[in-house]
Amino acid sequence: MSWEALRLSSKSPSEVYAVLGPHGVEELLRDARSVCWREHPQDTRTVSGVKKHLTEAFERNMAVWESIKKPTPEAFFADLLPHAADGHIRQALVLTWMMMPRAGGRDFADSGKIVRFLFERMLANWDEDDVIFTRGFTAKKKPAKAASAKLKTGKKKKPKSGR
Repeated sequence: MSWEALRLSSKSPSEVYAVLGPHGVEELLRDARSVCWREHPQDTRTVSGVKKHLTEAFERNMAVWESIKKPTPEAFFADLLPHAADGHIRQALVLTWMMMPRAGGRDFADSGKIVRFLFERMLANWDEDDVIFTRGFTAKKKPAKAASAKLKTGKKKKPKSGR
C-alpha cells in the first residue's frame, strides 16, 4: 500500500470524499481508459478495440474484487497485474469502498456494483463522444432520472403507461 493510500485509509469516508470529490472514482476509471488508449498500437487503435481491452482489464479486476471474503488492504491488491490500467481500476474499487458511509452498515458487494455502474456510464458516454467526433454533433437531451433510478433499483425504470 502506498503512503498516500495509507494516509487516506485513516480518514473517515466523508474526509476522503472531501479530499477526492464525488468524481474521484470516475476519474480513476477514465485514467484506466486513457492508459488503454495510449498503450494500444496507433495503427490499429479504434474505440471498439480499446474498449474491448479496457473491459477485459475491468472484468479481470472485478473478478478478484468480487472474490474477496473479508475486505482488507492486502485483499484489495491481491492478484494485481503490473499494468497501469489494472492499478487505476483497483484504486477506483478501493476508493469506492473507502468513501461509502460506515454508518448504517456498508455492504462490501455494493462497492463493486457502484464501480460497475460508473464504468458502464463512462463507456456509454465514450460511445456518444465517438459519434460526436466522427459523425457530427446533434444536441439531444436525455432524461436525468433514468440513470439514478437504475442505480437505486438495479433495474431500468419502466415508463408509466397512459392507461
